[in-house]
Amino acid sequence: MAQNTAGDAESRVPAFIEPMLATPAQKQLPDDPRYAYEFKWDGYRAVMRVATDGTTRLTSRNDQDFTRRFPILGDALGDAMRGRQAALDGEIVALGDHGRPDFGLLQNYDAGGEVPVPYFVFDVLLLGGDRLLDAPCEQRRTVLERIEPPDRNLVAIPPSYSHADLSATGMSPHDLLDVAKNRGLEGLMVKAISSTYHPGRRSPEWIKHPLIQTLEVVVCGWRPGQGRRDGMIGALLLGAHDPATGGLAYIGDVGTGFSHQALMAAREKLAPLARKTSPFAGGVPQDRARGANWVTPKLVGEVVYRQFTPREHRLRHTAWRGWRPDKNPADVAVPVPD
Repeated sequence: MAQNTAGDAESRVPAFIEPMLATPAQKQLPDDPRYAYEFKWDGYRAVMRVATDGTTRLTSRNDQDFTRRFPILGDALGDAMRGRQAALDGEIVALGDHGRPDFGLLQNYDAGGEVPVPYFVFDVLLLGGDRLLDAPCEQRRTVLERIEPPDRNLVAIPPSYSHADLSATGMSPHDLLDVAKNRGLEGLMVKAISSTYHPGRRSPEWIKHPLIQTLEVVVCGWRPGQGRRDGMIGALLLGAHDPATGGLAYIGDVGTGFSHQALMAAREKLAPLARKTSPFAGGVPQDRARGANWVTPKLVGEVVYRQFTPREHRLRHTAWRGWRPDKNPADVAVPVPD
């Protein structure tokens, strides 16, 4: 896990720092002065690294280079760093109607199009000669808010609300969650103000409270469609790693939520990964495996679901949200039912 931020020369881009991860909420939203509250953004997690000469790199959670995919962000900080190295943690977001994050627009982003794709920064890991990983979250936030991006339509620093901030306006964390719901946002992130930054680790000091249930899945195959989908994908076969064995377990499929264009693109994306045998470590229900086309499990997607059954470990009532190039298949695990 890379944490060395000193390059071979002063002007080098700092080394990649793997993002800290949040724990899914298992209990009620904390209403506690020890926490701060932020809106949860529906985009691609990315670390922005800036060299002393202004050279900038955007890197996904799984160390994929996003700089060329989102060239408008490559010089978004301009002279704001004043010759200082920096590493920032945030989310690349596509804004749709009424300025709301739209994950579908992000999936189909065209660098030559007109869809805004700002970088929303919520943490600072390095600034100048200061490594901030061991500083408490509250202190890092103070440092972050001193940065003045030249164009906040490209790099924005969304607000973080302390418990005192909310109380002063007569609000509670639950009221803020209602605001997120009314604005069509994904939910809230809850962060312990004393938490240090743990690269690559999923920490209980950061808790995500989504308003919709989504799950990252490994695409392991597909079944042919029928009727209007004859000759196309009918459903994707989904997997996740069993935490006990590490093997891929079948957790369900998804056949809704696709546009015609998305189905054609999925077929093209999966074609080079075709294989003759199932990648699952265990069995697949016969009616799901019949006629299946298997693929090497290298791609991660995301689905919306209504239920995850605790006994069978199956997704129910799924809909496709899109591909997650910022995620690593090895990190996708079978969820722990509530």
